[in-house]
Amino acid sequence: MDSPWELLRDGGDAERKDRGLVLRAVQDEGIALQFAAPELQDDREVVLAAIEQDADALQYASEDLKKCREVVAAAVAREGATLRFADESLWSDRDLLLAAVTRDGRLLRLAPNLELQDQALVLAAVRQDGDALQFASEEWRGDKEVVLASVASSGETLQIASQELQDDADVVRAAIRFDGQVLKFASPRLRGDRELVMQAVKQHGCALEFASEELRGDHNVVWQAVNRTPRSLKFALGGLAEDQELEELARDARCRIQETGR
Repeated sequence: MDSPWELLRDGGDAERKDRGLVLRAVQDEGIALQFAAPELQDDREVVLAAIEQDADALQYASEDLKKCREVVAAAVAREGATLRFADESLWSDRDLLLAAVTRDGRLLRLAPNLELQDQALVLAAVRQDGDALQFASEEWRGDKEVVLASVASSGETLQIASQELQDDADVVRAAIRFDGQVLKFASPRLRGDRELVMQAVKQHGCALEFASEELRGDHNVVWQAVNRTPRSLKFALGGLAEDQELEELARDARCRIQETGR
């Protein structure tokens, strides 16, 4: 026997206008709302029932209900990304935006103007998805707390942080923790910081490419880089790329990595 939503999908006008059938159908499969008659897509109880089952059903609600804060809030509470289906007039509702970015940080892009952005909103977004920093205003790309939260999960966002924070050791240290190669986005001063460069090359030896010339010619720094990533030897300077000890280390490291995977 066909389920209610299958009956609705395969039925005609009578089925699409049958409120009882539509209500049962959307309770079974929320996106079955797409098959309902327009007047039932404008029925708040039906639409809320559909959203309860599948928040994405909001996209099939009437234009009037997409402007209804109660309906949109119900959808966003279940799935932040559904805010994109709401009428654009609700994108300026800060509470809805906050609920949305808490579940999908990239929805920060929906903010119709940058004045809506405050630290709590931007922090919620970048904590959920570090890459949301790209949708933040210039002001927040220069906010240390915001940028620290962003680079903690997506080191490459250091690239779009303010120049001041690209020169902040705490921020760069957090960024290179899981991706040493983002050292390339640090300021020239910090690319010459021995402690930070050591941390970067221990995470990924090829970060050596972005260190200062002085440190690329430092035997201990190059040793750490090669021990982590043998091919990084090609980035060494001062004749170290042809150093016999380091060449032997590179061979041994390749064998170790083949045997152990690290």
